[in-house]
Amino acid sequence: MERIRVTSKGSAVKSILTAFILVTVFIGSIKLVNLDVQKFFERLENVPAVIGRMMVIDLSVIPNALLACLTSLSLAFLTLVVSVIIAMLLSFLAARNITPSNYLANFIKAFFAVIRSVPGLVWGLMVIASLGFGYTSGFIAMLLSSIGYLIKLFTGSIEEVGTDIVEAMRSTGASWFNIVFHGLIPLCITSFFGWITVRFEGDVAESIGLGIIGVGGIGLLLTKAIGAYDYAQTTTILIVICLLMLVLEFSMTKLKTMVKYGESR
Repeated sequence: MERIRVTSKGSAVKSILTAFILVTVFIGSIKLVNLDVQKFFERLENVPAVIGRMMVIDLSVIPNALLACLTSLSLAFLTLVVSVIIAMLLSFLAARNITPSNYLANFIKAFFAVIRSVPGLVWGLMVIASLGFGYTSGFIAMLLSSIGYLIKLFTGSIEEVGTDIVEAMRSTGASWFNIVFHGLIPLCITSFFGWITVRFEGDVAESIGLGIIGVGGIGLLLTKAIGAYDYAQTTTILIVICLLMLVLEFSMTKLKTMVKYGESR
């Protein structure tokens, strides 16, 4: 009986080689970061004591925590609106199928790839060192990060449309702006909205993180509670943050579903 090959020739060797490389990289990573597993297990005995101290809540901090959450949400929303406007303009200049210049497209992609390579907290520290503490510093730091990621996501969505509709509209004499506003945006708006909701969640999380380094909002309130070793307030603030992110997650999912349903109608 003739055997029928269901895998490509040499696939077993490639799989073994890939597994060997992954295991080698994993072991090398452990050695590089000097991961002390023994100390980790030795310190586990301290976990029950810390958890026991945090099994208390302080209801008096809830009004301040809610106000701080509103501040963090406002900062994230303001950043999102400005970054979406800038990113949409630059994305159409960076997309290969619509860009007026390949040199311009490559420059935009390379520049914001560098922006994305720097973590938001690092941007925050650099901006704070220049402008001082406050919401303005947090806004600028988050804006850089948000624009960088949205340009990457928007550009990918635009390029997925392809060149057919662009060439068809050009053949009718349509201008660059007509192609963008009447051809590409209607096709990309659903995916754009999906990326915007995802980025809003990221902006909220980033605003909380930047609050820890002094920008403000719920992150700053959490830092103060941790610095004072106030376990009750720390636990309460963490619960408020978790509830905020859960509500935000369900809300964004609902919005995306509504947009897709409306699109299908």
